Amino acid sequence: MEAERILWASGEDDFLLRIGELEALDDLTESGVLDLRWRLSQGVQRGSLAYSPVKVREVLACIRLGLQGAGMDRSTADRKVRQAFDDADISELNLLAFTILTKAFSGKGHDAVGETEAGEAKAASASPASTATGQPSAFRPRKSKK
Repeated sequence: MEAERILWASGEDDFLLRIGELEALDDLTESGVLDLRWRLSQGVQRGSLAYSPVKVREVLACIRLGLQGAGMDRSTADRKVRQAFDDADISELNLLAFTILTKAFSGKGHDAVGETEAGEAKAASASPASTATGQPSAFRPRKSKK
């Protein structure tokens, strides 16, 4: 999984939640990170992301752990998160936390949806697929009596 570079209130930084950061965030939230992501999304239905039913500390912890997961030391991450809290609207921080969590749970770039290599290999196999209509067989199944 690769870090995501995002422009936010404290500059342009890389964010990444790996398993360790996700587990730490799980411990900091009441019902876990999947519930946090869902609650962040609820702000849209309430008219603004500022009205998401989340705790400020959950949002700030998500952002801080995302910075740390991408390689930033904790003290720098804390400083940048506090600066963003002072400079940005809470709805911006909620959206950032939602984006970080969504990226953590999205499909991996190396595991694209669609045909697999095995399916492609089957099509390119040595035995040609039959597409021509063949002669009718002598065998005819009996009609069922209903």
